[in-house]
Amino acid sequence: MPITSSTLTNTVLTIPAPGETALKEKPYPVCGPGFVIIDVAIAPVCNEARIYRDHQFEWHDSPEHLGHEGVGTVAEVAAGSRFSVGDRVIVFQGNSCQECFVCTQGLSPTHCLGIPYEGFDDGMAPQDVTAGLLGIEKVNGSESGGFAMARYRLAPEHMIMTLPDDLSFEHAAAGNCTLGCTYTAAEETGVKAGDVVIVGGVGFIGLGAIVNAIYRGATVVVLGRNDYRMDLCRQLGVAAVIDPDDDDWLEQIHAFTGDRGGADVAFECSGAPYYLDRCFTGLRRYGSLFSMGFLGSGDYTVSILNTVMDRHISWTGGHDVRFRDRDGLLRMLGDAAVQRNIDILTTHSFPMSEASDAFDTGLTKNCGKIYLRPAE
Repeated sequence: MPITSSTLTNTVLTIPAPGETALKEKPYPVCGPGFVIIDVAIAPVCNEARIYRDHQFEWHDSPEHLGHEGVGTVAEVAAGSRFSVGDRVIVFQGNSCQECFVCTQGLSPTHCLGIPYEGFDDGMAPQDVTAGLLGIEKVNGSESGGFAMARYRLAPEHMIMTLPDDLSFEHAAAGNCTLGCTYTAAEETGVKAGDVVIVGGVGFIGLGAIVNAIYRGATVVVLGRNDYRMDLCRQLGVAAVIDPDDDDWLEQIHAFTGDRGGADVAFECSGAPYYLDRCFTGLRRYGSLFSMGFLGSGDYTVSILNTVMDRHISWTGGHDVRFRDRDGLLRMLGDAAVQRNIDILTTHSFPMSEASDAFDTGLTKNCGKIYLRPAE
C-alpha cells in the first residue's frame, strides 16, 4: 500500500505525570482552509521543562498538547493555499483572529482579543477559546497537530513565514521565545547604539535579549549568578557580568552609564522579585523596564510613587513577536554575527524520543536554548 496522509499517523510528545514523558501515536492531522500541515524539524523547549517537573499547565497546554515554537517543511496544504508543499517555514506561536484591534494594528498574536484573558478569573473555560493553540485542532476537526512537539503540526497560514534559502532551521528556530519575543521587546523599548541595557534573570530568553541589544549596538550589563550561563553571556560579548549580591552592584552599573545615573533599558527575564527590584533600581530616570519572565500569577509589590512616578519609569511586558516585526526579525536571523551567537546560546539538541533527558537538562539550568527534533 502506498504511503498517503490517510495511512500516516502523528507521533506526539506527552507528559502524562510529573517527571515522565511518552510518545503517543495519534491520527494524522486534518487540514482545513487557511491551514497547512508541517513536518516539524525543530521544536524548541520553552516552559515544558517546568511542566515536566511540576505537571502544572498554562491555559493553552495539557499533558498531550505541548510546545508552541518551531520550524519545518510544509507537507500538505488546503485548496487555495498561498504556500506550497516543500516550503521551509517558521511557525509563530498562537492562532489570532486577524480582525480585532490587536491583529489589525500588527501587534502580538498572543494578545489578540480573541483570547479573553480578562475572563479567565471569572470562571471562563480556556478550553472553549478558539483563538489560541487549543483552537487549532477544534476548527479543523483534527485529533492531533495543534501543538509543536509532534512529528506533524497544523499551522494557520497567517502564523507562518517562508524562510530564505540561506537561513538554516537551526538559526530560524531561535525566532520565537529566544530572539523573537526579545526582538519585539527591543523594538518597543527603542534600544539603539550607545544605550546601556541591563539584562537580569538570564535563561534562554535573557540570552536572546542580550543578542538583540548587542545587534543594535548597545552596551549590555548582565545581572546573574549561574556560572554556566554567565560564561555564555561573556561569549556573546556583554560588557560586564555583575553578581547582584555584590555590595557595589549598582555602582558597577553606574560605571557604564556616566551622568545618566542608570541604564536606559532593563530586560527582566525571570519574573523573580529579586531581579525585578534590581532592574528597577538600576534604571536611570525616564528609563524603561520590559518584563519577559514570570513565576505564575503571583503579585509583585512596587511603590507607584517612589519607584515609578518620581523616577518616571515606563514598565511593560509581553510574550511574543508582533506581526509588524516579523520581516525585521528574519533579516536579523540572517546576520552572520547573530547566527554566531545563536550557535553559542543553543547548547543542546535532543531527539524528541529523548525528551526526558532534554527536560532534565533544562532543569539543571546549565544550558541555554534546547532543541527537540521530532523526526528523530
